[in-house]
Amino acid sequence: MTRLRLLFVAVALLVLSVLWTQPVQATIASQQSQISVLVVVDVVGTPVPTATPVGYLPFASPAQAGQPVISSVAVRRLTTSQERPFQAESLEFSGDDSTIVAQAQVQNPLLVQAEVSPNPKATLLVSDYPTVTMTAPPGGSASLPACYFTVKVNMSTTWSLEQGITNDFVTGFPGTDLRNNTYKNSATPQPTSTPYVVYADDGSEWSVLGSGTAITTYCVDLTVTVPSSVTDGPYSTYAVYTLFN
Repeated sequence: MTRLRLLFVAVALLVLSVLWTQPVQATIASQQSQISVLVVVDVVGTPVPTATPVGYLPFASPAQAGQPVISSVAVRRLTTSQERPFQAESLEFSGDDSTIVAQAQVQNPLLVQAEVSPNPKATLLVSDYPTVTMTAPPGGSASLPACYFTVKVNMSTTWSLEQGITNDFVTGFPGTDLRNNTYKNSATPQPTSTPYVVYADDGSEWSVLGSGTAITTYCVDLTVTVPSSVTDGPYSTYAVYTLFN
């Protein structure tokens, strides 16, 4: 019995030693920071249909000998005696059930004090533009200049960066019509742009933009295509970037 117990302990120690020497396959990532960039698409250029007015033009009656010409437009004007002046009248409270509430004296303002401490993670993920605006006609497209805004990761440890947009612009104007070309500012841009993932339409998931172990700045180019059915007006969404460690 003792030998069997010793054999069991030896096998257990061998299994534990094997597990301890294996590399860790997965880690639990926690969100470190999140920023958003407001993207506004201003649709301008819907053709305005020209309507032909329907009706008739008034004209004066033909002049008769010795009779005045009667105009087809009559203007009613009040005489001085017909004018009724309006003025504010004094208000009066009467009766036993009337209640008047008045402030007896001027109240002093209430002093409110707050202690604000800076967010230590506020600089881990930053962008140089809080809002970008694009203008395009219905059925047309528009692009921002190369590297119009940047997203910078200020971390020197292992990190991953995810991206996406919060919502579609409007019914018939999906968020996937907004495409991004995102690349490291020291690298060659990607050959084609890719649509953003729409968070609300994709099971509440973002797409992975990149990962690294050093401070990295990403350039972002944007292109939008407006469906021909969209009418004039501003449409907006938020491009969100989330940093995990």
